[in-house]
Amino acid sequence: MTSKQTPQAGESKDYTIVNKAVEAKDFTVNKAGEYMDFTVNKAVEAKDFTVNTAGEYKDFTVNKAVEAKDFTVNKAVEAKDLTVNKAGEYKDFTVNKAGEAMDFTVNKAVEAKDFTVNKAGEYKDFTVNKAVEAKDFTVNKAGEAKDLTVNKAVEAKDFTVNKAGEAKDFTVNKAGEAKDYTMNIGNAN
Repeated sequence: MTSKQTPQAGESKDYTIVNKAVEAKDFTVNKAGEYMDFTVNKAVEAKDFTVNTAGEYKDFTVNKAVEAKDFTVNKAVEAKDLTVNKAGEYKDFTVNKAGEAMDFTVNKAVEAKDFTVNKAGEYKDFTVNKAVEAKDFTVNKAGEAKDLTVNKAVEAKDFTVNKAGEAKDFTVNKAGEAKDYTMNIGNAN
């Protein structure tokens, strides 16, 4: 009779160990999945922020360069039109004024070119600074997400180890109780 009862105690011990191990494994897998999803979402947010910011500053720079070019072209066309009209009305006067207008046009074109170059440099620097800020933000957020994931993985590992220890202790206690019970039944017979 004792030999029949001993396998049942062993089966109970195996069943308890397996159940506790499965519970601990399932918990760890679920937590790791949650932290992985969190990390991926934060990385996607940081990437989207960087892409959107860089696009905004690129468009801003292009618009300002187009405005400066249009300004330069309009001033050159105005000066040319002025020169042509005056030349038709005052031939002798126009020769002198044409020189002045040409100088004026050249000066304005140089000023407009310098203005455009300066503004383009400013906008380039601005865009570069914003891109660096966006990159730094992305790197910081990715680092934070990595650190959080590592911390949560360590917590999940510690939890699993703790639960496995509890399952072992529980199993040892139950096996001891089953042994004592079996021994008592065997002694009673």
